[in-house]
Amino acid sequence: MSLQLTGVGVTYPGTTRPVLVDFDLLVPTGTSLALMGPSGTGKSTALAVAGLLLAPTTGEVRINGRSRTVRDGAEVLRREVAWVLQTVNLLPRRTAVDNVLLPVLAAGGTREDARGEAVALLRRVGVQDPEQVARTLSGGQAQRVGVARALAARPSVIVADEPTANLDAATGRDVARALLTAAAGTTVLLATHDRAVAAMADVVVELEPPEQVRRVAS
Repeated sequence: MSLQLTGVGVTYPGTTRPVLVDFDLLVPTGTSLALMGPSGTGKSTALAVAGLLLAPTTGEVRINGRSRTVRDGAEVLRREVAWVLQTVNLLPRRTAVDNVLLPVLAAGGTREDARGEAVALLRRVGVQDPEQVARTLSGGQAQRVGVARALAARPSVIVADEPTANLDAATGRDVARALLTAAAGTTVLLATHDRAVAAMADVVVELEPPEQVRRVAS
């Protein structure tokens, strides 16, 4: 499922300086694209617009060719788009597999039907003990559980906002590799400040003040 932003501009209420100006971006179906740039260039804002959490001041978001707005957010986030954030927010007293099952149960699935797939997802991203309690996981392992949780909903698009920012460089790159490998075939939009992480994506787009976008790798 493709993801496209056309002519997107964002100026936050109470400010006069735009964060994004006439921003265009296309992530073709099954492609991973990394956004890079210094703080303040609008990476997280672009992801919030793409993931239907933030209404742009101008412009349009299209998912699989269909125009979408924040009014569609609840439906789209439940069925089509999953997020991976830098703070994973697991339920601390529940097991890794319980956390992965959350979006499946929320969508009406059953634990019995989905547990096997959840365990398989955990192993694909490098979590070997599905019964480990979340609060005992290391930062890297917790983030891997977050990746598996996003994939459990079988989304068409994954939006990952600085998913390695709270990890040391080596662990972060391992987690990014696990994400992109496990999500192969899924459209992925990733924001990162780590060039080694960005280089793992199919395409890299760099944002520079004042929001001049150029493709630097493909």
